[in-house]
Amino acid sequence: MKKIKHIFNNHGDLLGFAGSTLCALHCSALPVLFAMGMLSGFEWMESHWVEYVFFISAVCIAGYTILRSYLEHRKPLALMIACTGFLIFLIGVVQHNHAEIGFTTFGGVLIAIAHIINWKEQHSSKMAVVQSSVL
Repeated sequence: MKKIKHIFNNHGDLLGFAGSTLCALHCSALPVLFAMGMLSGFEWMESHWVEYVFFISAVCIAGYTILRSYLEHRKPLALMIACTGFLIFLIGVVQHNHAEIGFTTFGGVLIAIAHIINWKEQHSSKMAVVQSSVL
């Protein structure tokens, strides 16, 4: 359990960024690959339960990493972008039409961007603490 907590504390944003990027690629590339017939036999990847797994995983990872970091540095930008990304992603999942691809992809990209911003904010606040303790 300590190993998992260590990974999330030190690499949560990297994990969240990677997951959100994979989600965005899944949402944008799979329909094209299915239309071209390149993934016959992998219809399960286009099912809605896969999207829900991505969504729940992203909420858990971002909820832990971004909210925890926000409580330290009190800069709301990453939190606001992540919440917007989740809302847009959820709208896409509920759509069940061609707009779904755009919404879910854009939501996943926003969540990935939120992790990048959060990582920068977290490390800049840690650097400020180190610099102030040195002075």
